[in-house]
Amino acid sequence: MKLTEIHQRIEASTHKPWQIYFLTVAVGSGLGLYLDSTIVTSAFRLIEGIFSGWSWIVMLGIQGVLIGFVAEILYEQGDGYAKSGSYRFGSKDRILVFRIGVMTVVSGLITKVVPVVVESMTEFLVVQTTGAVIALGILLVHTGSRDWNSGTEWPAIVAGVILAVVPSVF
Repeated sequence: MKLTEIHQRIEASTHKPWQIYFLTVAVGSGLGLYLDSTIVTSAFRLIEGIFSGWSWIVMLGIQGVLIGFVAEILYEQGDGYAKSGSYRFGSKDRILVFRIGVMTVVSGLITKVVPVVVESMTEFLVVQTTGAVIALGILLVHTGSRDWNSGTEWPAIVAGVILAVVPSVF
């Protein structure tokens, strides 16, 4: 089968092409790590070497996603109300003070804890954190969606999880 035929099949699928290619690379990389392939390990080390100066961006990305999940859990807002848990706020001033206060504390904790944990758990910081940001970011975007069809996003979520987890396992 020619590459153009494979690409045409991917284009015709119900998934976005980038998700299929991303899943293919993730599965191939995961399999290569499982089989202890020097080529895959060397490629990951090369990627880490090239992008190591930019690791702070992926660290900010994972922190942002985690803060987004905390905000989704803590706050609910509609056109005529805002509340946290079961407490309804009486004014916009109280909402402002509460959100700034709580999110400052949450952001501070995440900023102090997440980098230490992520750096200690990952062998390939940039690759693994990028995978986690993609998988968790897609889940975050769809957290409040009532009509989200997860079947359309599963290739990217699975690929992100593979890249985030597999290098630490093998």
